[in-house]
Amino acid sequence: MHTSEELAAPDFEYRSDGKPVPRGEVMPTITPEDRVGIVMGTGAEGIGAGNFVLSCVTVFYDRLRARKGDFFEYPNYYTFQATSSPADYRMLDIYPDHKNVAIEPDAERLVRALNDRAISILLVPGNTARSTDIEDITRRSAERRIDHCFEYAIGGQSGEREFSIGLPRQPAEDWYTATVDSLEDSSTTNRQPVVESSDGRITQRFRCVGLETALSRLPIGDDHR
Repeated sequence: MHTSEELAAPDFEYRSDGKPVPRGEVMPTITPEDRVGIVMGTGAEGIGAGNFVLSCVTVFYDRLRARKGDFFEYPNYYTFQATSSPADYRMLDIYPDHKNVAIEPDAERLVRALNDRAISILLVPGNTARSTDIEDITRRSAERRIDHCFEYAIGGQSGEREFSIGLPRQPAEDWYTATVDSLEDSSTTNRQPVVESSDGRITQRFRCVGLETALSRLPIGDDHR
């Protein structure tokens, strides 16, 4: 819950086509009942979705504060890490640690895990598209539950439905660094997404996509074992 005291809505800057826009123009409406899921191949990869997650966390706490005043609660947000050694994302208020889920890099198992936790907002890495083998009943459950999908850590040229979220470098960088440090292998390479910033801000890019596109970006296959 430390973010509820250190971040506020005005700390975030949202841009589309290079121009500042209101949050609601590029981000989904967040309620305390929403469940956010961040899928990643390695534990450090999810840092690329950090600004999005912190934006949702901040709105979550603002909504709770408006409803009930004092509270001690955490959002139902989860990471799904295709690795046997998941990173600890508690510094992004993904807590307790059972919400960091280690999962086999298999599409069917990943989507079942998303469905079991009733994920409504899904973030996937901007990987190369790959075919996915998902049972029809599993796919239909995902279609019923998941309302919004986004790609994070996007490379290459800007595209349609793309936007950025900017955040002051501190304390976000310390939180991201602590997350990477929770890995058994917290190498300099793993730190690169943490330190990319300019003008004292960390800016990350995202793209709104459909569910089929999101499912094609799941980190699956032997390269993620």
